[in-house]
Amino acid sequence: MVKKQNKTQRGESGVVLQVNLLGAIVFSLALVVAAGMVTYAVAKSSPRPQSVAGRELEPGTGPEPAQIPPWGELFVRDIKIQPPEEYLAFEIQHITTPVWTFDGQTMAQVRQAMLSCGLTEAQVGRALAPGRVSSANGNTTVAPENELVTSLSPETRAKLYHELARSSENEHMRFPFCYSGNDFEEAFATNKVSAAVTAMVKKLLYPRGELQCFSDYELVLQQIADKDEQMRLLRALSSESAVMAGVRLRPDTDTDKLLGYWAWPGGIRIKDVAPLIESLKNSPDGRIGLVYLLPQFARQRLYTFPMPARPGDPAMDCHWSTMNFFNEVPDDRFTDPAYTVKYLESNYYQIAKPTKYGDIVLFLDGNSNNAIHSAVYLADDIVFTKNGNNMAQPWMLMHLKDLTRKYESAGRGGMLIYRNRSW
Repeated sequence: MVKKQNKTQRGESGVVLQVNLLGAIVFSLALVVAAGMVTYAVAKSSPRPQSVAGRELEPGTGPEPAQIPPWGELFVRDIKIQPPEEYLAFEIQHITTPVWTFDGQTMAQVRQAMLSCGLTEAQVGRALAPGRVSSANGNTTVAPENELVTSLSPETRAKLYHELARSSENEHMRFPFCYSGNDFEEAFATNKVSAAVTAMVKKLLYPRGELQCFSDYELVLQQIADKDEQMRLLRALSSESAVMAGVRLRPDTDTDKLLGYWAWPGGIRIKDVAPLIESLKNSPDGRIGLVYLLPQFARQRLYTFPMPARPGDPAMDCHWSTMNFFNEVPDDRFTDPAYTVKYLESNYYQIAKPTKYGDIVLFLDGNSNNAIHSAVYLADDIVFTKNGNNMAQPWMLMHLKDLTRKYESAGRGGMLIYRNRSW
């Protein structure tokens, strides 16, 4: 079960919810089974042949009604989404000097930790030189030289940043920019980042599971004099993988089954959507965006960025967004981790894998077994989420497999699924 944690930590997910190790272990076993059971029911919007239940479909044809899952015949398009230019400009104006915080460690313990991560005696000596290290409240803080940071090998950087990720103060180590496959090259080429800056960032990449990660963006930004180049770099780094999805409608679409899925348990009002769906069924290219099938909270926010926070505003992070998904009026009590934990314990129970609309997906931090991220399962492989509590993070739809890769890379914990008891 989820346990209370009174401390609020701000980072990728804003606040964390503490869970016990037994729940993580139980689910990790279930996850192995679940990974092999997730299937796709995607009807591609391109003119190429489509596949449903392993059968190739020619353009203009569709699956038999009995083959279509309750959520309908999905079509999915992968996209990239970036924050508004003014948000990136704000980030550039608030660059801070990077520091490393070691929670609950003395200087002697920090020295040993650094050596264990692969730093040489000379590198450790530079890191802990007078004027570069300080201790307060049982924690040790290091202000490393740029030359020291850039001298680390990818393997040493990976081990050190894994150690630093134990502290919520090291936000960029806990939640780095992560890339898989050719994502890095595509993002930097698309945003026309210069070869020199691209090479600088490449040198600072480090492995985390199957991903390549980057945490030292402030160091790089401070070395770029050209404001336009800084903006290009931030655009490349802040580009988020998301999906646009919808449901294909045909004359023989089972409207009752489709509306029954998206209206239950607390989704759309059938009377608000049924006329539109019926009108689209007989159109030459009948389809409806998934945004029209979501409850008001998600419909109003999907693919948008929050306004800059003012004093007293709620932390609109992943947990706040997940727990308010079906609420017409957001409940700001979900910014309090203790209240959220109690609400989950009272109203939800743990299951092995997400299969119903509205199931809650929690991702655990392997260092502390805290739930550092959450999302709402929609259908097939699609979830609704918000990756952070700051204004540069939008509400969006993602592939569950991509979200899992992001939060379950090496050093992370597992995933827990919760379902409302009334369902």
